[in-house]
Amino acid sequence: MEIKPKIGIDNLKFGMSRNDVIGILGKADKEIVDPNDKDHLILEWTGKLIRLVFYKHHNDRFAYFRTKNPDISFKGKKIINRNVDDVKKDVFGKLVSEWEIEDYTSFETHFDEEFWISLEVEYGIVGGFELGVSYKNDDEYDWPN
Repeated sequence: MEIKPKIGIDNLKFGMSRNDVIGILGKADKEIVDPNDKDHLILEWTGKLIRLVFYKHHNDRFAYFRTKNPDISFKGKKIINRNVDDVKKDVFGKLVSEWEIEDYTSFETHFDEEFWISLEVEYGIVGGFELGVSYKNDDEYDWPN
C-alpha cells in the first residue's frame, strides 16, 4: 500500500464517496460512528489492518486513513515496525523538515500538519500510521482533484 500525501493511498483518493471506496475495497468488517464526533464514520477492514474515516458533514467523503499494516510504504520505503528516527529521515526526510512530538507517557505521536501525517510510536518503533486530507486554510479542506 503506497501512500500519496495530500492525495490518499493506492487508488483511494481523499474526497471519494463511501460507495466508491467500498466498490474498491469491498464491504467493511466494521462500521463505527466516532464517539468523539458524530459527523465521522469509521469503516474498518480487519484483514487489511486499515480504518478509513468519512466526514458525513462533507457529503460522506473519505478524509482520513489509519493503519498498522506493515506493507504501508512511501516511495517504496516501508514505515511500520521501523525506528522512528529512520522513518523520519529515510522515508519522509525530503518531504517533512519538522515534526510536532506529543508524549503520552506510554506512546508518542510525531505529526506533520502540512501533509497531515502522523506516526504512532512506542519504544522508538513506528507501530501505526495516519494520513488525512490537508487544509487549504484554517477551515477549508484541500480535497485533491
